[in-house]
Amino acid sequence: MDIYALLGQLEHLSGDSSKRKLRFGSKIIIDEDELLDIVDQLKHAIPDEVQQSKRMLTERERILASAQSEADRVVQQAEADAGRIVDEEKLLAEARQQADQIRAEALDAAAAVRKGADDYATEVLYGLDQMLTGFLGHIKGGLAELESDRHAKV
Repeated sequence: MDIYALLGQLEHLSGDSSKRKLRFGSKIIIDEDELLDIVDQLKHAIPDEVQQSKRMLTERERILASAQSEADRVVQQAEADAGRIVDEEKLLAEARQQADQIRAEALDAAAAVRKGADDYATEVLYGLDQMLTGFLGHIKGGLAELESDRHAKV
C-alpha cells in the first residue's frame, strides 16, 4: 500500500471523532489494534519504497553503462575510420583530431548523463530520507500518546 495512503489512515484514525470514546485535552483514545495494523502496513510499505529506489539506481547504472558503451563504440568507429585513411599524412592527422573530438564529446555526454542520473538518484534518496524521518516521527508520536494514555489509565 502507498505510504501516503497509510499516513492518511493514521490522520483519519486520530481525527475520527465517531471512534473516540474519551478526550483528555489534546489527547484522544484510539483503537490500539487499528494503530498497530497501520504501523505494520507502514513497515511493509517502506521496504517497497526502498526497493523502488534500488531499481532506480540499477536503471541509472544501466544507462551509464549504455552511454559508456556507446561512447566506446563511437570512439572505436572513429579510430577505425581514421585507420583507413592512408592517402596522405594530412588526412590521417585530421582523422585523428576528429576521433579525439568525437571521443571528448562522447565522454562529455557520458559525464552529463552520469551527473544527471546522480542528481536524480540523490534527490530521490533525500526525499525518501525526509519521508522516512517524518514517518518515524509520526510513529513515535503515536506510540508516545499510547504510552501516555496507558499510564493515565493506571
